[in-house]
Amino acid sequence: MQLIDVVTAYLYGDLDSEIYRKVPDGFTLPKSSDSKPRSAFVIMLKRSLYGVKLLGRMRYTRLSDYLIGKGYKNDELCLCVFIKKTSFGFAIVAVYVDDMNIIGTLDEIRETASYLKSKFEIKNIGKARILFRS
Repeated sequence: MQLIDVVTAYLYGDLDSEIYRKVPDGFTLPKSSDSKPRSAFVIMLKRSLYGVKLLGRMRYTRLSDYLIGKGYKNDELCLCVFIKKTSFGFAIVAVYVDDMNIIGTLDEIRETASYLKSKFEIKNIGKARILFRS
């Protein structure tokens, strides 16, 4: 078993819809906007931003599409689990927010970690010590 953390996971979510936010404090508005109150303006996000609830789904969709493209099957009962079986072994990827637990044969675990490292910035935390906690 190997535990992996996706560094800055929320920055990997591509936006599939337009998302607008209030203009944050400290952001300078154009001089031509002096006659309007600050509350009359919004900004449109071009990339995902930590704290926007919709972005977790977008990040998951990107990860899911990537793993399925690499031959993994999404578990029907638990959508956070991806399974890949080969003639050499198997790998199971369990996703929880920005962490992934990879379980399987040693070669498949290494290959899975290599796939993920080629697409995302990841940090290998090492062997998982606790799988389930009540």
